[in-house]
Amino acid sequence: MNKRPAGVICPIATPLLEGEKLDEQAFRRLIDFVLPSIDGLLVLGTTGEFALLTETTAYRAVEVAVDQVASRIPVYVGIGDTGTGRVLKKLPVVEALGADYLLITAPYYFSISDQEALRRHFITVADAASQPVFIYNIQNTHNNLSPALIAELAEHPNILGLKDSWGDFYQFQEFLALRSEKFSVFMGPEQLFAASLWLGADGLVSALANITPHIFKRLVTQVASGQREAAIETQRKITHLAKIFRYGTVAGALKVALEDLGFGSRRVAAPLPPCTEAQAEQIRRIVAQSNILREEPYV
Repeated sequence: MNKRPAGVICPIATPLLEGEKLDEQAFRRLIDFVLPSIDGLLVLGTTGEFALLTETTAYRAVEVAVDQVASRIPVYVGIGDTGTGRVLKKLPVVEALGADYLLITAPYYFSISDQEALRRHFITVADAASQPVFIYNIQNTHNNLSPALIAELAEHPNILGLKDSWGDFYQFQEFLALRSEKFSVFMGPEQLFAASLWLGADGLVSALANITPHIFKRLVTQVASGQREAAIETQRKITHLAKIFRYGTVAGALKVALEDLGFGSRRVAAPLPPCTEAQAEQIRRIVAQSNILREEPYV
């Protein structure tokens, strides 16, 4: 698993049963569904509702994912939390469960504008980790990581990459300038995928890869081989499908589509609200219009 991270990473959803227990059967089937078309599996990302799950459910999800993947691709595990000590507590647990990479957000809840404090957070975790670390910059934390800070962190021998979901494409281009043989940069928002790849991004992390993983592998291949018009058309399809996230929460909207595909229910972790039936109908309309789910997988 020492290959430089690149390609398509799927932040896997966490199917839930009553009591917010892991729906292990649905989870294993979903992993098998996405695995042929992706280069890495992210457990306990935002799409996986990591900030809301109980420790029991979260750690069981990691255990099941590692078992089901069976070393076929790398498994990334999110261990972000509100404070450095809480992240350090998770660290040995997920490493013992078999995580190949650790994904760490900025601390959330408290607003931290002091970039030195954020630097200490990531350095402390990276120093303690035996597995390589990925940084996760996302608006949900309300603590943006500056290009200057990322430049410092990229020098750490155990920090190997960045997933940027902040949505600032100007800032993202500054992150791209930090790429190296050691440090990879991934884009999060689906609407920016093709442009990011053309500018040199190493890969994509897409919630939509849960329901149509092959389309992202297709886009990566089209951009790499210079198929400009085909890539533009693929991006248009992806952008249209991403409209499902206008209805309810990201996890809630995704679980409507997953339920229709037979991967568990639309149950989300409290206090997230499940999609209403009106929202679900809008989501189904967009999925039907996209036609992506009926396309043949890209080989």
